[in-house]
Amino acid sequence: MTIAPAIGIGISVFGAILLISGIVGLIRDGRRIATPVYLAMGLGLVSIGAGLLLNNLGHPALLTIVLVVMGSILVLGNIVGYPALVIFLLYSGITIWRKETRTLGNALALLAGIALFFLPATLRWLAPPETVSLDPEYKARYALHLAVVLIVSYFGVTFAAFIAASLLYRWRPIRNAPEAIIVLGSGLINGNVPPLLAARLDRGIAVFQKFDGSPVIITSGGQGADEPRAEGTAMREYVLEQGISPDSVIAETESRNTSENLRFSRKLLTSADSSVVVATSSYHVFRAALLTRSLGMRAHVVGAHTKWYYFSSALLREFIGVIRDRLWFTVLSILVLIVLAISFTIIIIPAIGLGA
Repeated sequence: MTIAPAIGIGISVFGAILLISGIVGLIRDGRRIATPVYLAMGLGLVSIGAGLLLNNLGHPALLTIVLVVMGSILVLGNIVGYPALVIFLLYSGITIWRKETRTLGNALALLAGIALFFLPATLRWLAPPETVSLDPEYKARYALHLAVVLIVSYFGVTFAAFIAASLLYRWRPIRNAPEAIIVLGSGLINGNVPPLLAARLDRGIAVFQKFDGSPVIITSGGQGADEPRAEGTAMREYVLEQGISPDSVIAETESRNTSENLRFSRKLLTSADSSVVVATSSYHVFRAALLTRSLGMRAHVVGAHTKWYYFSSALLREFIGVIRDRLWFTVLSILVLIVLAISFTIIIIPAIGLGA
């Protein structure tokens, strides 16, 4: 076997392994950010590998199509997708700033839009001169620019994978009849259930009715420093007002965050392995799903409708939360990218300089 077919087979096999891993992960669970990465990389590598094999046999059509599609995605993503993303973030950020409370969390979309608007100019400013030099200043600037590009690309790919995994997860049906429906709290206003929290409760009630009232509803939320009573208590009252039997609603009133919502509500189940449905806001679905997976819960998370302009800032806040939940992995990844940038600079720049 010559080298060309061997490369094609090797790429195809590796791609098939990734693709199968992604499909199996999607079917079995779906609560992993890596799943869409495996799917996309696997499909791309299988296509390239098959194209190389067919091209070696004198049939270049598939390889040509694959390269054209990948090139088109890359070009359109930069020419159309990037400006469209910046415009959307700025527009939704300004809208939420006008219509909602002016907090840092609600300003995330606007801040992200401004950052992405200035990112290309910033990268051009950091870029070293075109003329290669072997002096330390040039190498330092080259390494800095490369490190920034790698880190920005890492967060861009990770965020894209987070979005893709969120969408794939939201399309999953509820497969098992739950013992309980856990509704996550989100804060009271003057001791009352606000619209955002009411939407979560309504979503939980809809699932409850879908299973003919067989599960129990656990309203989960403790009392915040600025709240006159526990969220779980107010949430339970709201559910009872919708005509649900008191015997079917349990209030969990000690939790202070999503992780505690899940852990404390789990203690109210007949078994730690009991199947549950978790109801929350649409933007919070995937992060809550990741938390249920880390806790080893048999859970399916569903989301309530969120206003479109609120979604972008909320989703960015959730992504930051996921990064915080896995801070050690993020820090390690950044350190690896910095080491790669420095190593590449040390090895490549002298070679380019000597060649010149």
